Amino acid sequence: NFIKPEQFPYHSPTGFVYDSGDYEAAMRKALGIANYEALREEQKAAREEGRLIGLGLASFTEVVGAGGSNEYDILGLKMFDSAELRIHPTGKAILKLGVRSQGQGHETTFAQIVAEELGIPVGDIKVVEGDTDNTPYGLGTYASRSTPVAGAATAVISRMLREKARKIAAHLMEASPDDLEWEPGKFSVAGSPDKFVTIQDIAFAAYTNMPEDTEYGLEGVHYYDPPNMTYPFGTYVVVVEVDPETGVWKVDRMVAVDDCGVRINPMIVEGQIQGGLTEGFAAAAMQWITFDEDGNCIGSNFMDYLVPTAWETPRFELDETVTPSPHHPIGAKGVGESATVGSPAAYVNAVIDALAHLGVRNIDMPLLPDRVWSAIQDAKNR
Repeated sequence: NFIKPEQFPYHSPTGFVYDSGDYEAAMRKALGIANYEALREEQKAAREEGRLIGLGLASFTEVVGAGGSNEYDILGLKMFDSAELRIHPTGKAILKLGVRSQGQGHETTFAQIVAEELGIPVGDIKVVEGDTDNTPYGLGTYASRSTPVAGAATAVISRMLREKARKIAAHLMEASPDDLEWEPGKFSVAGSPDKFVTIQDIAFAAYTNMPEDTEYGLEGVHYYDPPNMTYPFGTYVVVVEVDPETGVWKVDRMVAVDDCGVRINPMIVEGQIQGGLTEGFAAAAMQWITFDEDGNCIGSNFMDYLVPTAWETPRFELDETVTPSPHHPIGAKGVGESATVGSPAAYVNAVIDALAHLGVRNIDMPLLPDRVWSAIQDAKNR
């Protein structure tokens, strides 16, 4: 019942418009990496030996990138976001954003967007966030919206400055702007590739040698109001083994295929996915808030409410499909929460699958060993 690629943009009954996707491709890739059919044979053989192996699948999509002002607001505040870009006479740049990194790597990712659009080296781009006295207005970082909204604003303002740079380059080379060709970092005259000016030449001229009808400087701000949300998606496959004597279960494999559109920085994206898969495992396996009869929280610290260490965290096998968002300037979608959304169901489904032949159909999260053990005993005693 997947939405087919040709059905996008897909208008859901609840009014959401899914931008793009190829859900079947992500599932096929995940099943292929996991070698699903062979795992089923391995599971069958293990059961004959009394071992409980389970396979869990979860396919998901998530609505991220809040959100277009025609549909969404917070107490009347519209949910656009901003990017202010200034290129100094030296050719170096400063980018100021309305969002704030919480460890997602904005300083790298957003500098890469500017570098890609203007050809300025990443090391020559300073990114400033989190100072409302010095940065443009924005609603900040939440709902996996930084790249879908502020990233789009960064791409758009970069392109706006590139068009102004085209006019300056034409002035410097005494050519028509329409006769210029752009490649990262420079404009050249069509048919005369040896006649060119660099973005650094243009930046200096923006403060010293401008056309008469053009305002000095090479800077601007853009407020990006997204026309739609973005919809990252993926398929996860988990293999677990359950100890029938104790209810303890361990993850043997976790295959995660994510599609967040165009990846600006693959390493940062993979880091976000690994973090989400770890927290998804924590939610599925160990995180449980308990209260006494008076309503007081008992698990009020990290001795009771557990966070996985490197010892407990499974090994992840990551891969991707790429389905660009058609309305984002660079085709990117959000990814910060995807793995946390999709993975708990995959872990739980794997444990339930390991016990399905016993008649177990559900165990509430978290799947603590005593809960798993009790489910096994209840099934045996039916």
